[in-house]
Amino acid sequence: MFLRKSGKLYCFLPLTGLFDADKVQNLTKTEQNLDKTEISSNSEETGWDRLKKMFEVDEFGNVTNEAQSILHVGALSIFIGAIYGGVINSRHAYMEFMRSNEATSFKNHLDAKRKLQDAVTISFGKGAFKWGWRLTLFTTSFVAISTMIQVYKGSYGISEYTIAGTTTGALYKFNMGPRGWIVGGALGGVLGTVCGGVTCGILKLAGISMEEARYWQKNWKQTRVDYWNKGVREYMDKEDFAVIKLHDDEVGEQGKHINMLNVVENKTKETDTSNKTKETDTSK
Repeated sequence: MFLRKSGKLYCFLPLTGLFDADKVQNLTKTEQNLDKTEISSNSEETGWDRLKKMFEVDEFGNVTNEAQSILHVGALSIFIGAIYGGVINSRHAYMEFMRSNEATSFKNHLDAKRKLQDAVTISFGKGAFKWGWRLTLFTTSFVAISTMIQVYKGSYGISEYTIAGTTTGALYKFNMGPRGWIVGGALGGVLGTVCGGVTCGILKLAGISMEEARYWQKNWKQTRVDYWNKGVREYMDKEDFAVIKLHDDEVGEQGKHINMLNVVENKTKETDTSNKTKETDTSK
């Protein structure tokens, strides 16, 4: 009676609180300090504006966090798929070679090992290609579709995972006709819903939002870049390159601030002018 009076029918009561569990609310200090280029609930931006911004590249050639996540998933999936497919196929090739060459006479043991190695290597490459592109297509499509829906909505929930799983499953079985589309879409939708529920549940138990998770992911990447730059600076200081030493002698501490470059340039021009004046006086 209560559900009828409220005008709503909840089929999965345990999941009702998870759909909006990780919406961006900017409650913590971390969320309030987020980069403005990330997903936000700005009322002036439309879904298409946020979607276009997702694929933009800044002046340093860096992609957005959302696009970076998709690239990471693609690279990781092709690596895992290649290793898995290669190991499975190479093992099968090894067993098949041993079974089909029990009575084969080889020139010597080195010839047998070489042919076995050739068969295993070729099978590894075939298996890596077969499983690599399939796993990459499935996982990258799933993550890309769900991320783009999240960017368009400006919020996070389980529904985008369900849609992404259904679409990816149907595309994966596209060559099997309408029946394959239905089966693949249904199975993909179930797996996507489970994945979305687990993701939202973990975020809720951890007490963070997806926005905050992306923020810390960006900070981790920036920390790695800073560590690399620090190592490069230490190496350059150790080697004491002539160009850098000359720059430090000519510019000094003022060159570390971009606002002081004009001052340094003016001083350089004044010095050059005075030197030319002295040379003219000397020649006279």
